[in-house]
Amino acid sequence: MATFRHDVTSTGNAKLYDISTNQVRLLPVLVDELRRDSQHIIVTGAGGWLGQAALEALDGALGEMMPMRVTAFASRAKTLLLRSGRVIVAHSYDSLDQLAIGPSLILHFAFLTRGFAKQDGYIETNCHITRTMQRFIARNGAIGLFLPSSGAVYGAGRVPHQNLDTDPYGALKYEDELVFGAQARQLGFPAVIIRIFNLAGPCMNNLAGYALACIITDILHGGPINLRAAHPVFRAYAHIGDVLNIAFSLLLGRLELPVFDTAGQPSLEIGELAQLASRLVAGHELPVNRPEWRTGTPDCYLGDMQSYAQAARLAGVTLQPLEAQIRDTATYISSLAKKSD
Repeated sequence: MATFRHDVTSTGNAKLYDISTNQVRLLPVLVDELRRDSQHIIVTGAGGWLGQAALEALDGALGEMMPMRVTAFASRAKTLLLRSGRVIVAHSYDSLDQLAIGPSLILHFAFLTRGFAKQDGYIETNCHITRTMQRFIARNGAIGLFLPSSGAVYGAGRVPHQNLDTDPYGALKYEDELVFGAQARQLGFPAVIIRIFNLAGPCMNNLAGYALACIITDILHGGPINLRAAHPVFRAYAHIGDVLNIAFSLLLGRLELPVFDTAGQPSLEIGELAQLASRLVAGHELPVNRPEWRTGTPDCYLGDMQSYAQAARLAGVTLQPLEAQIRDTATYISSLAKKSD
């Protein structure tokens, strides 16, 4: 079996901006716990939103210990520049089949999301991702596993479904919950499985794919804010840093909970969200362009706040309010433009 060299260095010539108030950070108690222990940490899907945020949080927690403690994997081998200026090499995901490392703390974010669902081989690719991680855990064991699922697993009446024909993304996410939940019980390690609804905060990697990012981008360009929905759309948000802190707290504390949702307060119709973001980011309300209103079934993509708040309390995490989430997201999106100047 192969082992991997971890290429993590600092770069002094990267054009960086002030990220001191915008980094994804772990709670001090978690930083102390991670620095005190020696467990290895595996991060898959390292190039995605959750992967980048997790690497940033671990970079801040581990510092110069990062090369010895963290191994990252992406769809293909690539070099990732973290916002601190640290460079980390992400290995090809398929190379997990050659890695012998012993039990690790696993953050498993690798998955082709809904945006790829119409591509040929979508189901087969995601099944391959799942089976590869299953084999890795079977060979090496695990100290714990964080698996982000999705609110898309819910069908009618909020009952999880497995309909590959109508919703392959949601069905495959639910299948992962079952597969890795069973493996965790069989091998005796904790698994934190969180159904992600709407996230906010730094490190998002597809600005055009998220409503909040599109709204903020329009605001930063001076408006108007362009909305496509001609029917009611309700959203609430969870900060990506809160989600990671909850996951790490539960894993390191070996606190096992049933699968739960992310959620936020308040839930707002997308037009109200645009107006709130405009006031917070621009200091005044910008014009909002929207198709003529037509009667339609409201689109309510909202998680269960009660279970999310309970998980946060057990984890010792104070959830960030919506206003702070919007500002944090805007700071990150604005910083992307500064980097490209």
